[in-house]
Amino acid sequence: MQNKGIRPIVSEYHVLWETLKSYKARLENLSAASTDEDQQLVYDEKIQDVDGLLNSIQIAAKSDYGLNLE
Repeated sequence: MQNKGIRPIVSEYHVLWETLKSYKARLENLSAASTDEDQQLVYDEKIQDVDGLLNSIQIAAKSDYGLNLE
């Protein structure tokens, strides 16, 4: 049996998208406000991870339901 992962419904894609966009904005604010360069790097790495997740969700939503998440 091949594992194909989860397949969210349309509303779940929207929830994931909005949640990750909000988290990314929070990380960007934290990074900008931080005076510690090491902590800024941690935030920036997390932002890159979130960008990757957003890209994956965008591709999956388009493939599964023809959704254009922006």
